[in-house]
Amino acid sequence: MRRNGLANKTNFEKQICARLNNDNSCNLSAPVCEYNTDGAMNAPPEMTKRNDCMKRITLYLPLLLSLLSPALAGSIPKEQISADAKWLVHLEAAQFRATKVGSFVTSELLEKQLAQLAGQVNEKVKLDLDAKKIIAGVNSITIYGTDYQSPPDHAVLLIGTSPELEKIFVGFLAGMVLAGTNAPVQVTQTVEGNVTFYAVPNAAYCAVLPGKVIAIGRSREATENAAKVLEGKAPSLASSTAFAGFDGPKEALFFVGMAEGFNLGNNLPPQARLLQVADAARIALGESSDHVFLSLALRAKTPDVVAEMQQVVQGLIAIGSLSQPQDKNLGALLQSIKVSTNGNIVNVRVDYPVDKAIEQLTQAQDKVLKHHGNAGKTDRKETPKPESDSAPPAAPTTR
Repeated sequence: MRRNGLANKTNFEKQICARLNNDNSCNLSAPVCEYNTDGAMNAPPEMTKRNDCMKRITLYLPLLLSLLSPALAGSIPKEQISADAKWLVHLEAAQFRATKVGSFVTSELLEKQLAQLAGQVNEKVKLDLDAKKIIAGVNSITIYGTDYQSPPDHAVLLIGTSPELEKIFVGFLAGMVLAGTNAPVQVTQTVEGNVTFYAVPNAAYCAVLPGKVIAIGRSREATENAAKVLEGKAPSLASSTAFAGFDGPKEALFFVGMAEGFNLGNNLPPQARLLQVADAARIALGESSDHVFLSLALRAKTPDVVAEMQQVVQGLIAIGSLSQPQDKNLGALLQSIKVSTNGNIVNVRVDYPVDKAIEQLTQAQDKVLKHHGNAGKTDRKETPKPESDSAPPAAPTTR
């Protein structure tokens, strides 16, 4: 049974609502939101002041998630994922941050960029968001989908957070609900059993379960199905044979992505010969000792095409070596590639020194900063100088 969840807001949620209204005092005893006899919320007129900051925060949320997503990976929590999943990626954030590469990416890229966003949000809505605490509060990120034809409508994002970060996230959503009809983005809230649903109609849906991960989807159906899996009311990968046959690397991983059935009616290009003869794939990234490694596993449709797949991979490596003979870094990388087979699985492994990987990331970061700097200079157009008052008059015309 669904019920409206507006009538039992906590002080924290009302505080979020007050701050979204640019109420610096955040006087919780004041009637931030009023309710009529039916339990519906009537927003006071002063809430209209927060429209600009609400629009900004609505735009910041997807960017925040995109900043957190480069660290996808770890052991897959099958009990959280639908048995109908066709593809997935998973993050164990703490494990990623503990690696040398992860530490560099977190401190030099994520924290710096997120700190700028947090500063802008703090200034607009008078909050005290800490970029380091936000990143440290993200425990896991999982994305999976049940269809290839229209992935956005059948994909779900699962976010595992610390209790403190979950409180901030849910409080922000509840604050938007309390803001009412004056909000540029309308958010509604309903409660069904132990699940609280937040919805931006035709845009995004969020399911919050106590003590569980937060589920976010573009369609309500996909989000509700994800909530059922998390509640144990629908089958999960733990009871499925999907993605069978892949034995992961023994080392700790910080990225895992898996897919199967991608060659069934998906119009793969002729160049994708490997994918045409494979029916499943797994890619994993990890760090072992002083090396970063990438492990790619392709599962052949039938054992008799395994040798063909191995030859295709070796041919691609040879072409890469011949195309860039002067690039020593590329040459060393290609030489480190190892190709092997195990039953109907073709395994490809690449190892690269951690120090060199961090050096490449630093160079890429410098190029991006330099590009943005040059773009800023190009955008500044010089204002033409006005003609001097002392300029000689034009010569008279002769008739």
